[in-house]
Amino acid sequence: MSIAITAQQKKDFENLGYIILENFLHKEELDRLLVAIDYVATNIRAVKSLGPNDPFAIRNALAHHDAFLDLIDHPRILPLVIDTIGWNIQIRTSHLDYRPPYPKDLQTGNIGAGNGADNQVGYQNLKWHPDVAEEHLFSAPSLDGRLPFMEIKVFYVLSDLSKSNSGNLWLAPGSHKRSPQELWAMGNKPDAFEKIELKLPPGAAVLWRTATWHCVGPNLSDKTRKVMHIGYHYRWLRPTEYINQDPELIARCSPIRRQLLGELGKGDTPLGLDPNFEPVSQYWRPDNIGVEGWDDVPLRAWAQANGTS
Repeated sequence: MSIAITAQQKKDFENLGYIILENFLHKEELDRLLVAIDYVATNIRAVKSLGPNDPFAIRNALAHHDAFLDLIDHPRILPLVIDTIGWNIQIRTSHLDYRPPYPKDLQTGNIGAGNGADNQVGYQNLKWHPDVAEEHLFSAPSLDGRLPFMEIKVFYVLSDLSKSNSGNLWLAPGSHKRSPQELWAMGNKPDAFEKIELKLPPGAAVLWRTATWHCVGPNLSDKTRKVMHIGYHYRWLRPTEYINQDPELIARCSPIRRQLLGELGKGDTPLGLDPNFEPVSQYWRPDNIGVEGWDDVPLRAWAQANGTS
């Protein structure tokens, strides 16, 4: 039983690989996030000696401002996240991307080619790719040749991306059903497949499978591209951007946030009741340390209370 996802959204997620959520953020939420971005931008420019028109990206952005932290368990997105990937999850990434308009003389590469001058000066317009498929990370196929379902992201549009070539996210619908090897064999140029440029206004959000082939287009507009990605994957995988979050941050988080940040309880049996002969990590088997082990996974009870199994 689902908590919030509609039948059409479920069909789109399964078949296309994404769900578009129009007008998702309220004006107050959007305004708070934009203020936070300006605050963080001022800090990072000072630390990294960046100019006002230099692009930058921040990983583990949730640790840089509470407005970003509040996105990880947003009350209208969390039900959809659980409906699509389940409750046994944590955050893999929180990624703020800030890209001012391109200089007029900057030569851009082809969409998804990753070889333009824009890529060389820090805009990181990568080749068409699925996430978590690089050879040095994980490229083992599932039995049908596709990537296993390991992760979803929420893409928050915080600036105006309603026009083409505004630094838009591009997706190839349904490509999560194909193997990464097929894309690589094309030289990361899926020319024969349908591709869409997401043209979305501020406040929109996209819930998507990161196995869906994607890339970022150039920003030839007169507006700075401001977006946030929040990535969720299973607890028995490990986050990209941190080993453990700062203890002060953890101390002021709710139990659900602590789960999402990968925090475990501080009990005496983190490897179970028989750690010498049958050790099992709490990330894999919370019940191996007794009923209290599920205290580290409060989304389980939350999901059950709200109508899912």
